[in-house]
This record gives sequence, structure tokens and C-alpha cells, in this order.
Amino acid sequence: MSELNEDEIRGLAKAVNIEIQNSDITDISYSLNAMLEAIDSINPEGINAVEPLSVIQKED
Repeated sequence: MSELNEDEIRGLAKAVNIEIQNSDITDISYSLNAMLEAIDSINPEGINAVEPLSVIQKED
């Protein structure tokens, strides 16, 4: 998996209504890419054979 660049991180933050200060972008970039790398390395045997669950929406 390739690393996310600063523009991609800002785009993701904007999509979830989070404002990132210019002074924080380097730290956030490092942390987010490290987390994604760690998650990518988790590969339990047979995980690809499991079908994803559909989204369950709560009725009001």
C-alpha cells in the first residue's frame, strides 16, 4: 500500500469535517501512514474468504 500524501490526508479530513492545522500535518501524516501500514500487515488466515456484513441502519 502506498503512503497517503498531505493532500490526500487533508481531503480525508475535509470529508469527515476535521480541520488540520499546517503545523500538525507532518505528525498526522506520519501517524496515519504508520497505522495504515500496521493494519495492512494484519492478515489472518482465511480472512479473504469471509463475506463482509451489510451496513445496518438504526431506524428512528
